[in-house]
Amino acid sequence: MTDTVFGLSPGDVIQNTYRIDKLLGEGGMGATFAGHNVATDHPVAIKVMTPEFARNKKALELFRRESSLLRTVQNEAVIRYETTLQDAQGRLFLVMEYIDGHPLAYYISKGARLDGDDVLKLGRRLAGGLAAIHKLGIVHRDVAPDNILVPGDDVQMAKLIDFGLASDTIGSEKSIIGDTMAGKFSYMAPEQLGLFGGKVTGASDVYALGLVLCRITGQKVPGEGMGVAAVEARREDLSMSGKGLDPAVQSTLEAMLRANPADRPTDLVALFDTAIDAHKNNKTLITPQPGAGGGDTPGGSKLPLLLGAGALVAAAAVVAVLLMPGTDGGTSDTSGGGSVLQAEVVEETINLPEPIQEVNALIDKGDVDSLNAAFGSLIALGRDEARPNDLRVMAYRMAAEMYDPKTYDAARSPFPSANPSAAARMYQRAVDLGATDLQPAIDRLSE
Repeated sequence: MTDTVFGLSPGDVIQNTYRIDKLLGEGGMGATFAGHNVATDHPVAIKVMTPEFARNKKALELFRRESSLLRTVQNEAVIRYETTLQDAQGRLFLVMEYIDGHPLAYYISKGARLDGDDVLKLGRRLAGGLAAIHKLGIVHRDVAPDNILVPGDDVQMAKLIDFGLASDTIGSEKSIIGDTMAGKFSYMAPEQLGLFGGKVTGASDVYALGLVLCRITGQKVPGEGMGVAAVEARREDLSMSGKGLDPAVQSTLEAMLRANPADRPTDLVALFDTAIDAHKNNKTLITPQPGAGGGDTPGGSKLPLLLGAGALVAAAAVVAVLLMPGTDGGTSDTSGGGSVLQAEVVEETINLPEPIQEVNALIDKGDVDSLNAAFGSLIALGRDEARPNDLRVMAYRMAAEMYDPKTYDAARSPFPSANPSAAARMYQRAVDLGATDLQPAIDRLSE
């Protein structure tokens, strides 16, 4: 990695205000530098957009949306925005709080695990940040270990970062990239994968945080590493029983990981306050009724990060993880498979004149991202009521064949194995559209 990117090098001063000190990382939508304000000498992180993306209308909207959202949020658990600048060359800069730390994903990769007390306190800290953005009508949409920054190895100072996928249309399906396919598959809520009406709300962030906390306890996240196939692991409420978790942690996670977003707790801060009290006083925790609660408060006490046996923490390095999701700056979702890229492929595919032909081309490629994008395209086409009926039937038929034990081919399906019940569901959707010739397939799968 060279120190000069987009014509910017250490020592350069942006609009007589911010001096660049060093390059921290590069990604698909830009680069991040460490710098400082020449007047006050306080450190900052400076994100600059690539010239290619600066000329792209959608990317430009994303950049401006990110800066606008961050300006409205004032919470210790949310990365602090400073300003947005544009220089004479047309380069766009987002100046943000500089954090000396690592993403939570870094610690997970090193084998770090948190005990019950720490999990609850980390959850309480981040719940305050989510409550602050949800109160403003903002949904983060991408709560994941690489978008949670841990300053100085202290999880009680954790901050939510990277709002590049955030939406200010809470309760809407609209997002900046694509429609509903935003975020990382390994940490997506069921509705982000098209279930329960596909509407993304603050409850989606609640579910994603539940998966993150599940992961930091040392558990495997249901559907992790399966790409869009994670949908099959998240149709039902997730149970944490039998995993050896602290009772308060187990009850809290199960409340957050209810499949139907309407059943998840809306007052996440109160949920964690109750759980922390139960854990501290060895009380029996009674989880809230589905959808109960409201309100928010900040908080979270300081407690050192606890590492599992044999886990090593590398010497603290100055790392900024303010790159867009899916970048190569150590923040990409390696377990979930480039979901942002897949979302863009889905959007492009379904808008082509011959989308089914392009889906077949993606399937022929056979790599994980292409197969996930192919399946996502088929579901999007099938659900689009504006499409011709025969096209929707074909889309559901092809999606069913990716599941059907009779036609399943691991080289041409994003799923690790055949799934008769899922195949029957897809065939039924086609039958509902008038494809009566597929009823025998449903009957076969029901035997």
